[in-house]
Amino acid sequence: MGIVTRLFDKVDGVYWFPIIALLLFVALFVAIVIHTLTIKKSRDRELANMPLDNDNQNEFMNRKH
Repeated sequence: MGIVTRLFDKVDGVYWFPIIALLLFVALFVAIVIHTLTIKKSRDRELANMPLDNDNQNEFMNRKH
């Protein structure tokens, strides 16, 4: 890890990379949580039953969203 540390010490502004990465992760996590909490119950049931429902497999693949 010594070579990586020496390389990154020479890069200007490298301090901001982990902060930006953390902010992107938190933003994505919050967006997924909001999406999960606001999904319609009918769509939730449809997605939950997808692995068990082989009869409607073609119907789902041909359906436009």
